Amino acid sequence: MGELGNEKLVAGFKLKRVASIRTPYGLLAAILLIVIACLGMTMSIAAERSLGPGGPPLTYGIDEVRIRLIRHPGNAALPAQRVSLSGSGSATLEQDGKTLSFTYEVTDLLAVINALYKIRFFDLPGDYTNQYSVFLKDGKTVETTALRMLDVNVMNICFTVAGYEKCVSYSDGQLPDLENIAKRIFSGANELLKK
Repeated sequence: MGELGNEKLVAGFKLKRVASIRTPYGLLAAILLIVIACLGMTMSIAAERSLGPGGPPLTYGIDEVRIRLIRHPGNAALPAQRVSLSGSGSATLEQDGKTLSFTYEVTDLLAVINALYKIRFFDLPGDYTNQYSVFLKDGKTVETTALRMLDVNVMNICFTVAGYEKCVSYSDGQLPDLENIAKRIFSGANELLKK
């Protein structure tokens, strides 16, 4: 009777549990629990105000956006080139010692912002200009050295909105996706100034 009695008891318990959920109050309680769980998940998503830790806000006005690019040539005797784009559609280009103003379509800025999101710009470290390596000292201690080439072009790109700023600096040959965005911005600025 030991095992057979337990099987009937377990089967009866399962039937009673299923039967109790199918009562009108049990069904109502189950639906209510599901609704509360869904609302809780929605509220926790809504409570997030930024794209991950240290990321930009999830919602902001396009007129609050500023994107700045600064290209520092490897030769200190040459001037830096700068492009500054604002969410209002106004922009400046500094090159050859001149500052030129121009306007652009805000949809073009939105395309740049989407390109930055696509390459996960906001997840990138802020500085790629230092190159690190390690060596073994005394046969037992690992030490780190940093190398920064002073004679290479360095690009600095900053995205600013609503009190948030993300900047990334990199040298020639690094971050080709970000460099393609920078080249498109500089060439687009030059094209708009020719008009």
